[in-house]
Amino acid sequence: MSKTKTDTFIYEGLGFPIRLINVPMKKVFGKWALDINFNQLHLGILLLLAKKSSPLSGKELRFIRHYLEMSTHVFAKLFGVTHTAVLKWENEERKMAPGTEICIRLYVLDHLKVTDKVFRKVYSEFKPANIAKRPIEDIPLEFNADKIAC
Repeated sequence: MSKTKTDTFIYEGLGFPIRLINVPMKKVFGKWALDINFNQLHLGILLLLAKKSSPLSGKELRFIRHYLEMSTHVFAKLFGVTHTAVLKWENEERKMAPGTEICIRLYVLDHLKVTDKVFRKVYSEFKPANIAKRPIEDIPLEFNADKIAC
């Protein structure tokens, strides 16, 4: 009997659903477990969120802030808002301004040190009016996990 396999798996360990496609799994004590590098997963999810076509959800924003290891106060100061505004965005009590969301996404891309070509491509696709009009989607992000196996 095989002790490894690849599968599709809905992962919610970051606070929001992510559909992991081709995720390597191994059998541990009779149960199937993810066999991936979680640091690589987090980096990949961060890049997906920066490129996402719909507005960021509060849970996604919280993941970004936690990944960057920033308090609400530090994060707020970085983007010229109050820490209360950040808390309201994260709790989805208020939607953030499209310009602020674009600044956050560009900050993430810069943090990830993406190539100039990728940065410019993503920047050219950001349209504040589109982000303002689109609803926050509640569908899982999709991430092909075959390249982050342990």
